[in-house]
Amino acid sequence: MRWRSARGAALVEFAAVSLVLYLLLAATTEFGRLMFSAQGIQDAARLAARELALAPLPADITFEAALTYVDPVSGIAPVRDRIFNPACLVVDLGGFGSDAEIDAFFAAMPLVNQALRAFMFIDRGGTDSTLLRYPGALLNSSDPAATCAGRAAPFTVGIPRVVSRGAEGVETIDWIPIIEELRVDQDPVTGPPSGPFSLANEGTVALRVNYPYQAAMISAFTPSAAGPFESNLSTPIEANDGFNTTPPPAMGTLRAELDPTDDAYYGPYAGRYGLGRLATPLGKGAGVRPFRKLLAVQAIYRREVFQ
Repeated sequence: MRWRSARGAALVEFAAVSLVLYLLLAATTEFGRLMFSAQGIQDAARLAARELALAPLPADITFEAALTYVDPVSGIAPVRDRIFNPACLVVDLGGFGSDAEIDAFFAAMPLVNQALRAFMFIDRGGTDSTLLRYPGALLNSSDPAATCAGRAAPFTVGIPRVVSRGAEGVETIDWIPIIEELRVDQDPVTGPPSGPFSLANEGTVALRVNYPYQAAMISAFTPSAAGPFESNLSTPIEANDGFNTTPPPAMGTLRAELDPTDDAYYGPYAGRYGLGRLATPLGKGAGVRPFRKLLAVQAIYRREVFQ
């Protein structure tokens, strides 16, 4: 009888300790992934800024115009073909027969897109094919003729930024691109007509690369009303995309197959807006949001141009 009681006590002790062990494991794993992501995105930002500084572009061109510029004589798009192409943020894996073919396809991509491959994930929810894509919201491209390394590219990615959260899980978001120019006086909606990229201003490549880090093992909670050091386990952030009525971003339209009321898809980047949905007993049926940190890293280079 005494032996059975001891065995029960060990089970209770393990249950108490296992929660702490899980928290340590989750924190260690996710912190390591966060640091890896921050360093990798920083390298991608440096690469993008350096290559844009050396790209053969008109001296007085703006940053936005440079991303889509096509040389009128050669027909070459120096940025889209060699540095960064938003059409290469989503890859349909259905057309490849082997890993070697996928590697060869990425090798033909622009340089920054190759650097971003380390942050892409497999997405099997909401489409007919298996996609390898950059984190964010899956969008139908605004350019029906978009291609990536010679293949049709009907999809792209936009990053939702949560501005505020209200009652019943209402989330107010705005949209930011993967790569954007750094501007001191930038308006949060329209932005200034031009930035420092043009030689008419400073002739400087000052850009930011955005990456939505979302944890796979840690849920998100709102702060406790009782104080910063009080338990907030009763206030998880519900994953309810049905309340979000934010219009689609300018770079494309939200993928129609991703039903905002469909709870069948779970993962750190699941859901219509790519904000994630984790299965946990703390949720109310639709799951909860993962812990999220929007990483924004920057790099600055002086442009080298002739005029």
